[in-house]
Amino acid sequence: MIMKKLTVLAVLMIAMMSLLPSCSKEGAQLYDVYIMVNYPEGYDLELASGQDVTITNTLTGAEQTATTGEYGTVMVPLEEGTYTLSASFETADYYFNGILENLTVQPEDNYWILDLIVTTKKGGLVLKEVYFSGSKTPTGSNYYSDQFHEIYNNSDEVLYLDGLCIGVLEPIGTSPSAWVNQDGSLMDRLPVSFHTLMFPGTGQQYPIQPRTSAVLAHDAIDHQTDPLGNPNSPVNMGNAPFEAFIEAPGKDTDSPEAANMIVVYTTSATMVDWLHSVNGAAVIIFRLPTGLNHAAFTADPNNFMTKPGTTSTIKYLMVHKDWVIDGIDINRANEADRYKRLPTSIDAGMVWCSATYNSKSVRRKVEKVLGGKVIYKDSNNSFNDFIGDWTPTPFIHPTVAD
Repeated sequence: MIMKKLTVLAVLMIAMMSLLPSCSKEGAQLYDVYIMVNYPEGYDLELASGQDVTITNTLTGAEQTATTGEYGTVMVPLEEGTYTLSASFETADYYFNGILENLTVQPEDNYWILDLIVTTKKGGLVLKEVYFSGSKTPTGSNYYSDQFHEIYNNSDEVLYLDGLCIGVLEPIGTSPSAWVNQDGSLMDRLPVSFHTLMFPGTGQQYPIQPRTSAVLAHDAIDHQTDPLGNPNSPVNMGNAPFEAFIEAPGKDTDSPEAANMIVVYTTSATMVDWLHSVNGAAVIIFRLPTGLNHAAFTADPNNFMTKPGTTSTIKYLMVHKDWVIDGIDINRANEADRYKRLPTSIDAGMVWCSATYNSKSVRRKVEKVLGGKVIYKDSNNSFNDFIGDWTPTPFIHPTVAD
């Protein structure tokens, strides 16, 4: 049955009449917060009830879960403060995700409306694993040249890496994103920091077979045995088919066995390495629209922006969110320093490692294994889809579901 369109006001009025008032809690003043989970138009009304929402106190990190009733509403008694509201669930064919941040509980008029984003369960290219944290050398120095990004074909058809782009987003620091609209929502265009890289090829030169992966290495060497490497590194990248080589005489090593990525643009001409911050950074893979090559794209000044609210003259390449094939909001270990960089439609959650230089990665969970082939979980919510603090397993895929 297709759900009848009800106005938000009507639903909230129904909720106010049907939900019981909150109980008092000794030692704390509680206020009734009415929550409505708003489903996209056209989806079955029965989906609205019986779904969990998570309410997180921003200051304390305390979480509680509430289950929606009729019309997707629920009333929760909360203390004054600032909260994050989120929901994530799936049906046989779709994923639903939503998140609201910086919600304030006040003595009255607490009405929160959580709009859900729906995505289909279709296959495609996904980031299977990202090793970004780096490792420690025997002398205790920091080493990050063993980073890698592994891309997996989660579909049943041959896909091609040719022309696929990858980049990390600004900001990578411990502050909220400045790339927001007047209402505080993240912009539709995403700022790529450092080097924007593109896989080489003429269109069908680099196929990636169904349920297989390709690895992009920071440096395509055996980091455990190479004199330029780190014997404490957890990975051997000597077999990586692609390398993020940045041409800077005497600065970066070019491994002849790996294909070099194309540098589309960089925010810093003095950088001699492609860097994924060891603290974590949102990373995306994307394609430019058909018919638009990277040279023409970067020649158009309308495709660049300086950071809002600052006097910085650095121009960031702006990528529309609709061009993104997959993205992970990798964040900092310290909870107080975690801020969203990616819109909900790309990643409704976030994932992290517990420390820098701990030789750990984040790896996508296995949803199922069919005929020996892995299908990775891809609900567009990295909190649910990924495992943090994973011992890196490039080129290797599990044999059982997580």
